[in-house]
Amino acid sequence: MSTTQTVSSVQVKKAERYATTLALIVTLGPLFYGFEGMVLNGAISAVGSEFHLGALAKGIAGSAGIIGGLIGSVIAGRLSDHIGRRGVLLWVGPLLMFEAIFGTLCPYLGGYPFLLLCRVVGGIGFGAATTVAPGYVAEISPARIRGRLISFRQLAIILGLLFAAVANMAARQIAGSSSAEVFMGIKAWQVMFLCLIIPALIYMVLMPFIPESPRYLVTKGKDHEAARILSRLSDGTDRADNPAALQQIQAIKDTLGGGASQALGMVAVLKSKWRTLVFVGMALAAFQQLTGTNGIFFYSNTLFQAVGMPESSAFQQTLILTCFKIVGVTAGILLVDHVGRKRMLMYGGTLMFVALGTVATVFTVAPMGANGPDISHSPVLGFLAVAALCCFLLGFTSSWGPIFSVMMGEMFPNQIRGSAMSLASGSDFLFNLIIVLLFPYLVEWSPAFTYWMYCGFGVLAVIFAWKFLEETKGKSLEDMGK
Repeated sequence: MSTTQTVSSVQVKKAERYATTLALIVTLGPLFYGFEGMVLNGAISAVGSEFHLGALAKGIAGSAGIIGGLIGSVIAGRLSDHIGRRGVLLWVGPLLMFEAIFGTLCPYLGGYPFLLLCRVVGGIGFGAATTVAPGYVAEISPARIRGRLISFRQLAIILGLLFAAVANMAARQIAGSSSAEVFMGIKAWQVMFLCLIIPALIYMVLMPFIPESPRYLVTKGKDHEAARILSRLSDGTDRADNPAALQQIQAIKDTLGGGASQALGMVAVLKSKWRTLVFVGMALAAFQQLTGTNGIFFYSNTLFQAVGMPESSAFQQTLILTCFKIVGVTAGILLVDHVGRKRMLMYGGTLMFVALGTVATVFTVAPMGANGPDISHSPVLGFLAVAALCCFLLGFTSSWGPIFSVMMGEMFPNQIRGSAMSLASGSDFLFNLIIVLLFPYLVEWSPAFTYWMYCGFGVLAVIFAWKFLEETKGKSLEDMGK
């Protein structure tokens, strides 16, 4: 290898490390999303007792963050076309910190209604972060590693869930229960909320260090600044006259009609020639939720109890599930830029619907008890259901979990990326909300029917990916409009 080639290789590695660092910082928003969801999962029983809530009121408290996420996702993409991807992400930090601080203090500041407000505000923050982060990472990533960098979003959510589970367990161990006092009148469930300050603070400290997306800068006519950032992302140098960066800027301009351009709003996007592409993105988001990712865990405690793990071992169960999630998402990160997005969705989706069909079969053949199908006295059915649950986790976290984010960041042309991301992410949060609200009622009525329904959606998801998705592996973002 010649000296020039050696230097070139070193520069490429330096550029990849810089892009990876930026991607890791940006995914702190999705980490908060996972952290916040698990905090509420651990605190909801105590919150219900604190404010004397019924089942409906607890359900509203549980879904308030998703409602906020829906609002944030719809606003964020389009807003990022006006104030920049970095501009939106900078505003996320204060919203996350608001929930962390005032959610802890809600018993003294207005009780249950104020808690709902805090959850909605925090939801707006992580909804904006999870919407804009994939697009930002796509816009700063070299094509050869773009898939794995965007996939960090799913890993961040899983790690957030794990860290919060540890914090919840520690708070309960110290106090004895989620409702017990820890110190100075502060109860364990409030300490759980207080722990949200940690990821929110880390996010606020690191976010100012990221640069603006070079593609956004080009839309605003700031070519000189964009060239310097693209130079760092291509060969690790900081040159505004870098030939590769200038060539890329010209390619971006060509997609914008020759120069700085105003990105299309959501209504204009839905009337444009790309509307079918946007509908495909929204359907992709819907299928990600309709395959049961937020529903199958509802019965996880029952499944573990059927194989001899008591309800008191909730933390051990969380660790088992988290290990499978981490294995799955790691496999997705390593494979996505080699196997391709479309094939990963089809392979992972197939594993998912087979697993869902297995769980549905277990509930179909299980003997009936006082409250529906009872697998607590059948170790064989219990092991089969737990194995299917773990296979589902491997399938989802290696494919539809991270690759939805990858596709959302990659598949839309520069002219519509902000608005299209809002519509796709909004669809994701909307169907998430619908499933969270309806699943308890459906599964109480018929667990077998519910999981057969998810299995059917899994089959449709694989067919959809095969028929309607175009492979984006290795393509530049400027090729997406073609």
